[in-house]
Amino acid sequence: MNYKDYICVDFETTSKYPDTTQPVQIAAVAIHGRKLEVIPNSEFQSLIQPIFDEKECAKAGVDPLEDGAVAVHGKTEAMLKKAPSLKSVWSNFTDYVNEYNFKKTPWYAPIAVGHNIRGFDMPIVHRICCEKPWGYGPKDKDGRRQSLFNPINIVDTLDLMFCCFENNKEVNSLSNDNLVRGFFGYSKGEAHDALSDVIMTAELFCRTMKWFRSRSAKTKWKNVCHNFRCNILWNVAIPLEIKLDLFRVYLLATFW
Repeated sequence: MNYKDYICVDFETTSKYPDTTQPVQIAAVAIHGRKLEVIPNSEFQSLIQPIFDEKECAKAGVDPLEDGAVAVHGKTEAMLKKAPSLKSVWSNFTDYVNEYNFKKTPWYAPIAVGHNIRGFDMPIVHRICCEKPWGYGPKDKDGRRQSLFNPINIVDTLDLMFCCFENNKEVNSLSNDNLVRGFFGYSKGEAHDALSDVIMTAELFCRTMKWFRSRSAKTKWKNVCHNFRCNILWNVAIPLEIKLDLFRVYLLATFW
């Protein structure tokens, strides 16, 4: 059973490449681990001033602010020149996340949540914590991994939505714009603003996890994989599709 809180986090950036982009906005909300509800007044949001000069960007190995990125999120150079530095914002964000680490150790750190967080946001978190030109921490004792968020668990709502809709012909894209704002009809906030996006993603996460909890509570999991050859599996009160999936796992385990 999970007792750790969640932090839903989102970046807006100078480019679409997580290994070289710079963050220009970060936003987050905290989610209660047991209630699966956004914690009141837990929003964090800040613009971030990136490196603008192209030569300096090349020297640092980061992408300058691209026109295509500005067209998506609307954070212009004029706006960002007034923003605080990444170092300052990251210090404040670290303090914010640590408020929800109730034992103040990496293993009890909040679990990071986001839409495509594995492929985009967490690589940026890792770079800010561990790699040049930043390396602001926190990181593990070897300096190789971030230790701000839980080192084991990450919840990517893109993966959750794939599991829910991979067989649905009406859904042709799992992006927030297409699935949540389009298919689900979510109309709150401004698309591609980090704070609006995290609030939307947090709501998606909470609703989905509550649905998973409800379904899981009605499923008899204990000993479900015990003695397949005696056909116990077929006497368990779970849907046929799940029985077939479990049987496939059994076959792979047997013949691997």
